[in-house]
Amino acid sequence: MTLIADKSILLVEDEAILALYEKNQLEQGGYKVTHVPSGENAIQLVIKDDNPFDLILMDIDLGKGLDGTETATHILNHREIPIVFLSSHTEREIVKKTESITSYGYVVKNSGFTVLDASIKMAFKLFEANELTKSKKEHLETVLHSIGDGVIATDRDGKVIRINPVAEKLTGWSHEDGFGREINEVFNIINVKTRQKVENPVEIVLKTNSVVALANHTVLIAKNGTEFQISDSGSPIKDLNGDTKGVVLVFRDITAEYNVQSQIAKQANMLDNVLDAVIGTDFTQKINYWNKAAEKIFLWKAEEVYGKNILEILKTKYDTFSHQQVIEKVNLEGSFIGEVVQEAKDGSARNIEINLVLLNDESDLPIGYIFVARDISDRLKALKQILESEAKLTQIIDSAMDAIISIDNSKKIVLFNGAAEKMFGYESKEIMGKPLDQLIPENFRKQHDKHIDQFGKTGVSRRAMGALGQISGLRFNGEEFPIEASISQISVNGEALYTVILRDVSVRTISESRIQRLLHEKENILKEIHHRVKNNMSSLFTLLTLQAKSQDNSVQTILYEAAGRIKSMIVLYDKLYHSETDNSVSIQDYFPSICTEIVSIFPKNVEVKLDILQDTIELNAKLLSSVGIILNELITNSMKHAFAETSMPEIQLRIFKSQNLLFLEYSDNGAGIPESISFQNTPGFGLQLIGMLVEQIEGKIHIERNNFPKFVLELKI
Repeated sequence: MTLIADKSILLVEDEAILALYEKNQLEQGGYKVTHVPSGENAIQLVIKDDNPFDLILMDIDLGKGLDGTETATHILNHREIPIVFLSSHTEREIVKKTESITSYGYVVKNSGFTVLDASIKMAFKLFEANELTKSKKEHLETVLHSIGDGVIATDRDGKVIRINPVAEKLTGWSHEDGFGREINEVFNIINVKTRQKVENPVEIVLKTNSVVALANHTVLIAKNGTEFQISDSGSPIKDLNGDTKGVVLVFRDITAEYNVQSQIAKQANMLDNVLDAVIGTDFTQKINYWNKAAEKIFLWKAEEVYGKNILEILKTKYDTFSHQQVIEKVNLEGSFIGEVVQEAKDGSARNIEINLVLLNDESDLPIGYIFVARDISDRLKALKQILESEAKLTQIIDSAMDAIISIDNSKKIVLFNGAAEKMFGYESKEIMGKPLDQLIPENFRKQHDKHIDQFGKTGVSRRAMGALGQISGLRFNGEEFPIEASISQISVNGEALYTVILRDVSVRTISESRIQRLLHEKENILKEIHHRVKNNMSSLFTLLTLQAKSQDNSVQTILYEAAGRIKSMIVLYDKLYHSETDNSVSIQDYFPSICTEIVSIFPKNVEVKLDILQDTIELNAKLLSSVGIILNELITNSMKHAFAETSMPEIQLRIFKSQNLLFLEYSDNGAGIPESISFQNTPGFGLQLIGMLVEQIEGKIHIERNNFPKFVLELKI
């Protein structure tokens, strides 16, 4: 037995008797074994790390609490350790489930210590299994030889004439009790499968006068009902003349051997369900065992390889040794573990993790080798893809224009890309492992630490760091500079990893300040232009009204009309001057002002009633300018013609909205609109001007004369 005294195993098994049995077996195999009954105990013991283990042997069904797969997942999140699952389940889906957690091994309970040990340290366990099987077989053979054979003799009539002590014990008949009885009464045999009587060998010998043997699966039922699996032979007893005088039966109890063979068959069946290839050879490396997994991996059938040298079947390439050097190492040290490349039957290569163990007999003499091989081609391919992906990611990170910095849970730098080197003036090798505070101005450090701690508690994967207000960085030379940052977090083996992406916004900040200054200057210039235009138009309005007061009625009316048109523009410019929006004014702000201002031009006192919708609507200055002149013409027309005979003159303006249309209804309580007046037939300049402006703004206008005459203007908004 090869001892592995420096290997420590944690056995997680809730069945106390079974755990005791497994622990004893493992300790007898040279392992240091610690047993815990639950997944929670295992987690606590492993995480504490007071007693580091080389391997965990994990039962899947652990009763109450965590099961084996959950426990394994939790442990692997804290520590990388080989875990071999132990279960009574052989369902493919359960095996697949464990493979998704770890692929160190899966052992079916009651598979024997051989399979258990093979999964722990590959070939050692199968070596123990074969040694145990051989030991049991040799022990059984020794016991069988020491017991001797049972012998019964009969005369030519098939009556018992002799029973030896071994036969007495097996049949339950003493020589005295059995003497003279029919052989079928003393030697009662049946077929173990059919439970039917088997023809007695004595009868066959007497008929054929030749030696006969019992068929397989024959059971001897003793006098007390005890059953023995036996093998026997019957031979004729002849006299000197060659005449048959009787028959001698020689038989032996093969019950134990039969059971051993059944157990061997059962273990062989279990080995055929192992996912690793298991190959046995004698000391000359000729193959004497080849399981189903070996057939699947290497494409050779068992019957094709038995008796052949393993070197003829599997061409093997070792990294640093020759095959002969490996064999010498195994002969000297007892085992070899490594990765090799082996060819299958079709010539295709397999990446194999191999465990080669020297197989000894019970006298500790070498009798052969056990090869346990695991195909790791897919695993190596996946590892290669991961490494390639990591290389690509590293290149992408290093080529990024933004600084990328990762820190661990203690806020120490674990990644510092090329852009970060340029931004902060540090080389990656001199900043790795240093606290992140080294890159942050001192007056920001507490606030920054608090922000990262709060972010870690939220569970959010990514967010901008603008909540800190102005964020600044600190270069190697002590210069502070403004930065724009976002932070993300992931969990690696249960520990948080934070990544910050930074952008130097020094140039952008300067540019934005300059743009804001220019925009402010532009705004002031525009307001000044509006102010001057308004003042100039106010001067024109004043001149026209002063001139109108010194003229006769006809000229005065013309000047007032012109002054009203200018007034509508003055009101618009005034609203634009005070407006916070760009080149637009709300109708709620504009129309009340323009109505009041235009009516005030005329000496007549007229009440203005407004009904304007509550929802704020912004219209651009160009449209409002045209609408303002239209409203001026309507008000001027009312002031000139409508109120000659009206004691309480009144003007009404109603503005409402319907879908995407805006309606303005204008009316007065004066003399009304003559039937002869229309926009298609009008001698006056005012209505002609209204018609042209309505067409210009792509609106519609009409006169309603029913009940209370009014002008209705329709605009699209």
